[in-house]
Amino acid sequence: MEHLRMTKEELILLTEKIVSGTATDAELMQYNRVFNAFSRQETWDEHTLGNKAEIEAAIRLRLEDALRKPAATPVIGWYKWAAAAAVVVIISVSAILLRPREVRLAPQAERFRNDIPAPSGNHAVLTLGNGQQILLDSAGNGTIAVQGGVNIAKTADGQIAYSGAGATVSTNTITLPPGSRALKIVLADGTKVWIDAGSSFTYPTTFTGKTRAVNITGQAYFEVAQNSNMPFTVSTTNKSYSVDVLGTSFNIRVYADESNIKLTLVDGAVKFNTNTVSKLMKPGEQATASDNGTIQLTTNADLTAATAWKDGLFYYNGSDINTIMSELQRYYNLDVVYQANVRDSFVAKIPRDVPISQLLNLLEMTNLVHFRIEGRKVTVMK
Repeated sequence: MEHLRMTKEELILLTEKIVSGTATDAELMQYNRVFNAFSRQETWDEHTLGNKAEIEAAIRLRLEDALRKPAATPVIGWYKWAAAAAVVVIISVSAILLRPREVRLAPQAERFRNDIPAPSGNHAVLTLGNGQQILLDSAGNGTIAVQGGVNIAKTADGQIAYSGAGATVSTNTITLPPGSRALKIVLADGTKVWIDAGSSFTYPTTFTGKTRAVNITGQAYFEVAQNSNMPFTVSTTNKSYSVDVLGTSFNIRVYADESNIKLTLVDGAVKFNTNTVSKLMKPGEQATASDNGTIQLTTNADLTAATAWKDGLFYYNGSDINTIMSELQRYYNLDVVYQANVRDSFVAKIPRDVPISQLLNLLEMTNLVHFRIEGRKVTVMK
């Protein structure tokens, strides 16, 4: 058992480092492997590590002592985790260790037999102003269309870039179905837009007049090019809300199956407008708008949690299982069935290019939730 060549004391000290937030990225990855072995009796090296129950008891004592001390390093200090990363759960110490299961589960290898890989492409469809549709995954690099003097090109890294100016303005729409990787678009004015799975973005090939107006449903991250003479406006397809921008960076989340809209401002200034109120936002703030048009403003928002998706990461900072599974449902194009009500909150960080089993395995390490994969259906269990 090559990955568990540790003494009992090394294992206990490693656990203390995890709790205190002083573990290196390599130690965090090692801890993931060791912790996972607690749930697989056949891989536990009793000759090297000793009796499992005794080790669990020793770790429990160390953890209880560490968690009783004033927190010198808050939970947020753990976010140096590498992309392979670890997972913790924001609950009492008793849940950090494995708990006896009330119902005996099938082995993970059996429950995860039908793994679901990460999306192989963005599967985006570009609809031109004349109705022509282009499947971007199968389009070659270079120019893919020319509209009114504006060149539309696919770059070597897969992004879509508009360049040039023309007298004729055409409206384009890019749609990413569920089961898609994010797509980056560079608009004719230099504005950069990242589109997430299950989203649709409508925009002109070139901007004329006094405003730059675009439309989004789903999730998108904007880096808007500065132009004080032509303000940038983002409207939402399924809600009568809009965002007024001069030059700034922000994330907007407006999925049709979610009751709230979330706007997170990274840099610059925006005005968030609903049908009843407008709010001028500052960097670091997150606005949540409900269906009745009210806006709740949060200062010191977790910007990393709001924007990690565009950088290819799943990143959860105290998220509930429903929030996590909702994102996985769109990204992996799967159905989710709940057999248990999981009320705990989770913190996790892992790249988006892994099969779903790797993320579910991290969550299972808490022993607070378990999963079964059948075809494209994931069942959530206790």
